[in-house]
Amino acid sequence: MAPIKVGILGLSTKPSAWATLAHYPYLKTSSHYKVTGVCNSTLQSSQAAIDHFNLPDAKAHESWESLARDPNVDLIVVSTRADTHYDVAKPALLAGKSVYVEWPLAANASQAREMSELARQNGCRTIVGLQGRVAPSVLAVRSIVDSGRLGEIHSVSYQGTANVWQDNTLSERYHYFVDRKVGGTLLTIYGGHIIDSITCAVGELETWQTLTGNFRKTMKVKRDDGTLSDETVEKDTPDQMMLMGRLKRDPPAMFNFHLRAGNRFGDQPGSVWRVYGTKGELQMTFRSAGPQIGVAESLRVCDFEKGTVEDVVIDEGGERWTGLPEQGQNIGRLYEAFATGKAGVDYADWEHAVRRHEMIDGFYDTMV
Repeated sequence: MAPIKVGILGLSTKPSAWATLAHYPYLKTSSHYKVTGVCNSTLQSSQAAIDHFNLPDAKAHESWESLARDPNVDLIVVSTRADTHYDVAKPALLAGKSVYVEWPLAANASQAREMSELARQNGCRTIVGLQGRVAPSVLAVRSIVDSGRLGEIHSVSYQGTANVWQDNTLSERYHYFVDRKVGGTLLTIYGGHIIDSITCAVGELETWQTLTGNFRKTMKVKRDDGTLSDETVEKDTPDQMMLMGRLKRDPPAMFNFHLRAGNRFGDQPGSVWRVYGTKGELQMTFRSAGPQIGVAESLRVCDFEKGTVEDVVIDEGGERWTGLPEQGQNIGRLYEAFATGKAGVDYADWEHAVRRHEMIDGFYDTMV
C-alpha cells in the first residue's frame, strides 16, 4: 500500500517542540507515512524545517490554507496550541483531507462539535491525539481486567499529581494553562488524557459528578532563568479536580478520580491507579501524572486467594518503539493504529473527542 502523505503544521527545528519530539520520530521511519508538506508561522521557517530534517519530498507552505489545497497531502497533522485548532483544521476539512489534531481537539466542546460535524459532512477521516488508548500500560490493565483474573470489578480509583504550579508559581512555557479560553489547561490536557486512558481500559462512565477547585487564583511567573516576575497572573482554570461515578460494567463498578497541581510528596509516584475486584486487586504507578506518556513504573497484582503479590512485566513491543523518544512512543502507536486499525477500537476519532470534551467542560459547572 502506498504511504499516507503527511502535511505537518508545527514541525519546528527546536528540539523541544512537541511535533519534533512526538510526531516526527515515528513518521521518519515508518513505511506507512511520508512527510510531503510542512507549514509553520512563516514560509522561511517551514523551509528551514524541511532543510533541517532533510525532507526532499516535502513542500514548504506559508499558510494552513495552502497546505490544505496541496494535492500531494493526504493527512494533515495539527500540532499547534489548542486555541488555534479550529481555525487551522477547518480548511483541511473543507478540502476533504484526513486530519489528525492533538488533544484537546478544540478550545471547547462547542468548537469540537462543529469540527466533528464538518468532518462528517466532507467524508474526512479523523483522529485525535488521545494516545493513552494505545499505551502498553493501559492495554495491560485492560487485558488483566478482561481476563477475569481480578474477578468482578467493584471499584476503580486514580490519584495523580501534575508537576505544575509548584510553590505557587507559573512556568513561562505553560503560561496559557491559566486561561480557560485557550482550551489547553491542566484539566483538559492532563485530565482529559487520564480519564480517557482509564475508561479505555475499564469501561466508560454511565453516571458521574464532579467537584473542581481553583485555589491558586493568582501566581507569579517563573521565568526560564529561574527568576520570578514582579506582576501576578490571574487564573480561571482549576488546580484541583475530582470525579466520582459509576462505570458501565456488569455488575456496575464505582469510580473515583483526583488530579491536583502543585508539589509532589517527596520521591512518591506521580500517579497511582488501582482496580479492585472480588478475586484480587491491581495497582499501577507512574512517574508522571498520567499513563499517556512513558511506561509505568510498576504494575502489581494481588491474588486474594493465594495471598501473593506478582510484579507484572509490561511488553513494550521492542526497540522499534522503545527506541523512539518517550513522548513519541505512544504517538507512534497511534499513527500505526490509524494506518492499520479501526476508529473507536485502536484510536479515537472526533465523535469520541466530542463526548470527552462535553464531560471535561462539565467540570467548570462545579468549580469553586
